[in-house]
Amino acid sequence: MKLSSLSWMKSRKFWWGAFGASCFSLLLAAYVAIPSKVISHEIMGKLEDPREVRLLFVGDTGSGNSNQLAVAQLLEELCVAVQPAGVVMLGDNFYHIGVTSVNDSLWKERFEDVYSGECLKKLNFYSILGNHDHRGLPNAQIEYTQNGSGRWVMPARYYALRFGDILEIGALDTSMPDRCGLPSLCSLDWIEERLKNSSAAWKVLIGHHPILSGGKYKSLSWFRRLVLPEVYCRSGATAYISGHDHSLQHLHGRPSGSSCKIDQFVSGAGGADIYPAETIADRTLYAESEHGVLLGRFTPHEQRYEFFKVGTPESQYMWSRLKED
Repeated sequence: MKLSSLSWMKSRKFWWGAFGASCFSLLLAAYVAIPSKVISHEIMGKLEDPREVRLLFVGDTGSGNSNQLAVAQLLEELCVAVQPAGVVMLGDNFYHIGVTSVNDSLWKERFEDVYSGECLKKLNFYSILGNHDHRGLPNAQIEYTQNGSGRWVMPARYYALRFGDILEIGALDTSMPDRCGLPSLCSLDWIEERLKNSSAAWKVLIGHHPILSGGKYKSLSWFRRLVLPEVYCRSGATAYISGHDHSLQHLHGRPSGSSCKIDQFVSGAGGADIYPAETIADRTLYAESEHGVLLGRFTPHEQRYEFFKVGTPESQYMWSRLKED
């Protein structure tokens, strides 16, 4: 073949056409992969007291061992004490390979029979997916919302959860952090737009993977590290809560490349084996390598977070932020 016959490869039209075709293919694949109901879904959480919303946050729960049972008992005790509006589960709900269907025995063994206290039975468990959940059938966890006992709430892979005018939560699937600039197509864009336009006093992002962490995994993969901090900053979020690192942490600071400071709470000590949590200079405000949970309290004028660990009735750490006028 003569080299002159390949001259078409030097054409700018060819390369622009190839680039356009690649972008179209990626967008089409993303559209097919995300059910349209995800993009418009919103649910209203229970709000017993219009002046304060209380929620319990816990991740990495689905071990099925004595540690999960101990954390479940702590949740029951806190449920009785503070009467929360619900429990927020931060992913890795079922180790090690998720669930295979709505009839998987793990639903009974690691959810229904574990969180069976009289107080917890009355609560919704608002849930997101973790990396281990993606190893099974993620859609089974979505379908269980309609086919289970009624306590499990995961209406879609990502969604918004609003408690009146006090709190709105953007629930992410950080194992699939798709971003394309179109809120009607990609999850991170939809969550950012949703929170940015929310009139709630407090806007909280939740995802399985942390942005900041002194635990085993240290930092996010390059794509999550590139996009999640900016979703936080541009959405007007006031806190980011995650699991993944099996510890209890509060970190504050500006990640590399971020345009704002981030308050990050890691509550990934719900039952899986604990990871050591190191202190990061000028970042870590609290770190505990123990099983436990995070309590969030929200009023029109204040957001407050408290960590509780198994075996100790008093809170181990408290931090609050007042609403700026």
